[in-house]
Amino acid sequence: MVPDGMKQIGCKWDFLVKTNPDGTQRFKARLAIKGYEQVPWIDFGATFAPVAKLVSLRLLVALSALNGWEMHHMDVPTAFLNPAIDNDVYMQLPEGIEWLKSTKLNSSTVCKLNKALYGLKQAPRLWCDTIDPQLQTMGLERSKNDSNLYIAKDFDLLLLLYVDDIVTILSSPGDTCSR
Repeated sequence: MVPDGMKQIGCKWDFLVKTNPDGTQRFKARLAIKGYEQVPWIDFGATFAPVAKLVSLRLLVALSALNGWEMHHMDVPTAFLNPAIDNDVYMQLPEGIEWLKSTKLNSSTVCKLNKALYGLKQAPRLWCDTIDPQLQTMGLERSKNDSNLYIAKDFDLLLLLYVDDIVTILSSPGDTCSR
């Protein structure tokens, strides 16, 4: 049941058919909250998440090419699913569990989210707030010029965040196992 003053937000299933490089197909499903139903400053606070500057990426690519450094790109597919939510969010039960609704639950049953979900307006900010302390614990410092550029104290690792993508540059490639 939703507490007074709160509202439940709808959700929907996204079904996709992905084609693998070898031509085979795989089927994907994900549950997304209808973030467009959220009301600013009632259902969520700030949504701002810093984004890497393009000039930083260009500089890192140039330095990497010039010095022969290793450069890697990673996508974090569950970036918006891992962060803990900083306020209460209630979601309607997803479509497809009518059998559960009729047997064990009543019409006022909702889901209280503990973690972010695709579509949640504040998910990018929550992801940034989650990964920043982790990177700093690993010994990386934020650049003063680009808040999404992290630099190791000995300058052997540079890391650039762009929403849910990470670009890493290793200046000493033989040292990959120690990170």
